[in-house]
Amino acid sequence: MGLPLAARPGNNAVRRLVRKNLPPVLFMHRILVALSLAAVATGQIDPGTSWHFKLEQPTPGQRLLLQQHFDVLGACCGQNRATGPLEVFVWPEELALFTAIAPKATFVARGRPFAEIRAERQAASGALLPDINYYTVAEVEAAMDALVAAHPTLAQKVDISALPGGVATHQGRHLLALKVSDHVASDEDEPAILLAAQHHARELNSPHMVIGAMQRILAGYATDPQLQAVVDGHELWFVPTVNPDGTEHVWNVDQNWRKNRRNNGTSFGVDNNRNYPFLWGMCGASTTSSSETYRGPSAGSEPETVTMRNLVALLRPEIYLDFHSSGREVLRMWAPCANVSTAMAAFQQRYADDLRTPMTYGTRDPSASGESPEDHYASGGTLSFLTEISTSFQPVWSETVTEEARVWPGIRRALTTWRPALRGHVRSSLGPTPLVSTITFTPMQFNHGEVTRSRARDGRYGLWLPLGNWTVTFAATGHVSRSVPVTVSSFDQPLTLDVELEPTGPAATLARAGTGQIGTTVTFTYTSPGSAGAACLFGWSLGTSPGIDLGGLRVVPLNNDFLMEAAISGNPIFGPSWQTLDGSAQAQAILAIPNAPQFVGITTYVGGITWDPAWSRGIKTWSAPVAVTPIP
Repeated sequence: MGLPLAARPGNNAVRRLVRKNLPPVLFMHRILVALSLAAVATGQIDPGTSWHFKLEQPTPGQRLLLQQHFDVLGACCGQNRATGPLEVFVWPEELALFTAIAPKATFVARGRPFAEIRAERQAASGALLPDINYYTVAEVEAAMDALVAAHPTLAQKVDISALPGGVATHQGRHLLALKVSDHVASDEDEPAILLAAQHHARELNSPHMVIGAMQRILAGYATDPQLQAVVDGHELWFVPTVNPDGTEHVWNVDQNWRKNRRNNGTSFGVDNNRNYPFLWGMCGASTTSSSETYRGPSAGSEPETVTMRNLVALLRPEIYLDFHSSGREVLRMWAPCANVSTAMAAFQQRYADDLRTPMTYGTRDPSASGESPEDHYASGGTLSFLTEISTSFQPVWSETVTEEARVWPGIRRALTTWRPALRGHVRSSLGPTPLVSTITFTPMQFNHGEVTRSRARDGRYGLWLPLGNWTVTFAATGHVSRSVPVTVSSFDQPLTLDVELEPTGPAATLARAGTGQIGTTVTFTYTSPGSAGAACLFGWSLGTSPGIDLGGLRVVPLNNDFLMEAAISGNPIFGPSWQTLDGSAQAQAILAIPNAPQFVGITTYVGGITWDPAWSRGIKTWSAPVAVTPIP
């Protein structure tokens, strides 16, 4: 039973409202506010329970304040609604402020578990079985398990919170992914593609875009050559629910809940899609913990953010597609507060248009900075887009089925046709060991430190470039950077470029003693620091270009001509050409210049080369070539 009327929370407030003789609608609204505030104070209402209000004719001032401080339906984070009524979700701790701003707002409904709504829809439809198609967290996992059972050689469920660097959520749940590949149990040297959904818990229709893609790809693998090629040539990863704690809250407490379930002390939750580090908090996010767009206590603070960023760092996917609701729009790659070059603005719009056109969707800037696609591109170079599906969060299931069919052609187009301008691997010449390399290009197009990175397990990278001529630079810790010119003349036709970087350290050198006069000798001293006891070759050549290409941009600056063949074979004119570096990592060789006038003025080149089987192609390092031109 409830408390006696005289003892119930808010009773004095209700009496005061009665004495004011207010109109019935406004009177009831004020009663609800007074009772809810008192109930929050006494712990009788979960702070996560929402109240839905509608303000029919807001003034410009009310409109501005509500859109800045509250969860206004269809007006999130700077996407302001300039006309018409406003519908607002208000949490009990916000009611006092909301009432002060909008005293004439009409109460519509109270938030309740979506499980109740599903049961009501089931009863109304006369269905004998429950509607399993809006997914609880358990049902998402069940959908993955069903696909693994049906396609055991192609599909694998992965606990991505348990991967090295991943973490559990605030309530101890784990994020799960479905991996699809032709050798699914192996970490193959293939490009990765990642699809995700439900950063925001109440967007129950968004996971079906990812689950639908999983189902279509696996079902079509045997008969659709394009899908088969994508699966055979890539690792595909699907994360239908990024926010399992919030999703459980939607099902069991409040269908309007958006954030995760961090306990902020006086409120709950962080907006996961405002918590990513790139330009965190610059625009479109709140510093107020009760706000629906609360950015969190620090950049990347939330376990969901940590786990997703960790997965992206492990995979370095070429493509990332993120699904939200609602609006039927594909968002561009940078928030409106970012400084974006003309070239990159055109580049991103080309791909945004390519994605949205098959869906017949619109396009716009993101709502805020700190969103996941912005961060995945800026921190590692993954081409990333957020798609807002449908026109509501939880429409009847048939509408979501229709929407998935509308969205799939865009997903398919991205998976089957999008390819970066440049692909390859970055490795150390020692090993060759895969390197995590930072990849940039000039002329510089970025203003916020955006970079592409290769992944740790195999050094694979994919670099997205606009059309034009670029100089691409590869840099890795402890290694000498390399730059290479690249011309991009068409989209989605990748060039292949493997790069090997030399470990930093003292350079090998070659010193010359002798005038070079015919009939005399020239002595060369080769020094290869850190290589004592290694074999070395004193190479000899008529030229230095194009040189001997070792692959991976490593080029020994001597040509493979008949003089080099003579040096390798130990020709007595240049002997001994093979040496062992002494304890000081030095060796000497002598070139005997024939006493023949016909050699005068002919320039040849000598260089030292250190051999070591631990290094790529057995060559550790080499010196700059030294010219020798005989004189009379």
